[in-house]
Amino acid sequence: MARKRVVLIVVVVALLLLALLLRITLQPEHATRLILDRAGKTLGLQITASSGEYRLRGTPQLVLRDVVAREPGATPLLRSRRVYLSLPWSTIRARGSDLTVRRIELDAPRFDLPAYQHWIATRPPSARRIPTLTEGLRIRDGRIDNDDWDVDRIDADLPSLHPERPAQAGRPP
Repeated sequence: MARKRVVLIVVVVALLLLALLLRITLQPEHATRLILDRAGKTLGLQITASSGEYRLRGTPQLVLRDVVAREPGATPLLRSRRVYLSLPWSTIRARGSDLTVRRIELDAPRFDLPAYQHWIATRPPSARRIPTLTEGLRIRDGRIDNDDWDVDRIDADLPSLHPERPAQAGRPP
């Protein structure tokens, strides 16, 4: 009887420690850092954000603030005041084999074309895969910088994107 009691106590303590570990790990700042580190390693980039929020119920969503993506030690290729990403569970479970995204929103993104071109040139050769965006892409107050020119005040809405169909973008209302 004493042995069963000891085993029960050990199991309860282990479950409590596991619950505590999950609670700490799933706090927004820890989860955001984990997601950005994982995405950064996959892409060969350092991706940082000042804060992040996520939702797992229904369709998983991630909102990041003050995002910066760069090659380690290089000029940022992308900065954005806010990034919103909504992914279906099937995409998350597929771990990269399915590139279906519900929606992407970028507020005040700044895209550095030379930094992007340098990063692309360092990537290993692979097949170019275009994601499917079922509920589209929205860009507000965007900017593209190049060495001798830039384009600013970019506002665009892309209702959806499918690799096999022509894209139709428009200026938001």
